[in-house]
Amino acid sequence: MLPDTGGGRDEEAALALYQELRRNGGASAEELRAAAGLDEVRAAGGWRWLEQLGLVRAKDGGTVKPVEPHTAIVGAMDAYQAAAVEHQRDVREMQQVLRSLMTVYQPAVAQEDAADVAVRFLGGDAYKKQMMIDLHESMLICCDSMHPGPMPPMHILESSLGRDREMLARGVRVRAIYPRSCLHTPKYVRYLQDMTAAGVEVRLLDHAPYDLLIFDRHTALLAADPEDPGNSLAVVIGAVLVKSYVALYEDFWLRATMLDGPQHDGGGHSEVTAQDRAIIRLMADGLSDDQIARKLSVHRRTVQRAISKLMERVHAASRFEAGLKLANDAEFAGLFTSL
Repeated sequence: MLPDTGGGRDEEAALALYQELRRNGGASAEELRAAAGLDEVRAAGGWRWLEQLGLVRAKDGGTVKPVEPHTAIVGAMDAYQAAAVEHQRDVREMQQVLRSLMTVYQPAVAQEDAADVAVRFLGGDAYKKQMMIDLHESMLICCDSMHPGPMPPMHILESSLGRDREMLARGVRVRAIYPRSCLHTPKYVRYLQDMTAAGVEVRLLDHAPYDLLIFDRHTALLAADPEDPGNSLAVVIGAVLVKSYVALYEDFWLRATMLDGPQHDGGGHSEVTAQDRAIIRLMADGLSDDQIARKLSVHRRTVQRAISKLMERVHAASRFEAGLKLANDAEFAGLFTSL
């Protein structure tokens, strides 16, 4: 039998014992300790390390047999591979447990008890930023976003793209809706192309009502005041209430077009630009020139020039008359079908 190996390891003592073991072969552990000139404490540490290295094997009769280093290496690799396989199995099981808890049981409880629905309001840039990071890191299934504009600075977009890549690497489905006006700015076109290359499903829409993010169809994040989106955020938690936001998002998703899809109407009306279509829709919603300019991230004069051309096109004397004629003109009727 090998001696008690309690205590710490001793590399020097282990090497002395191993060398004596190879020289003396069938000696007992006590004889090998004496031959190596070690006391009981150091010998115990040496035997402990030799056992962990797989360099000794007990034989019948109380003797100890040495194991060749290359044999021990093979054994260590086999043990490592077995441990790695077991670890992967544990990780998969934990993922299944978390997915079941978050997608089956938590929504089921939320549906049974509407009191579980929670709405929180977040103020302060640092707090809002940390909440965004926490939500993105917790995603398991899907992350859907809608952005009406204006577009944030590029460093914020690049940071967002980095989080998208992390979610995609975990197997999360990521979808995003952006304003079609992004196609007028080269840096935003490149950003949308980078998103698509990373695996994000990107679609374009003439006009969206407000910023909206939906995480795993259970948590929604939106501006507390759509007219002042940078002030505070509302976090809505609970499958019951978030269902309405999911339905809204899916409706806009179906109406939006793929990034590489057609960017103008067919037939003889291709001269009506994407910006014209967006302005017509927003005019029909009753927005002022300033509000339209903010929504499309363009200058007010750009909106005014576009409206003037549209008024000339339909021979309208006023903005209101232009809106009515555009809505009733067969040439533009298709632009209002989704309003």
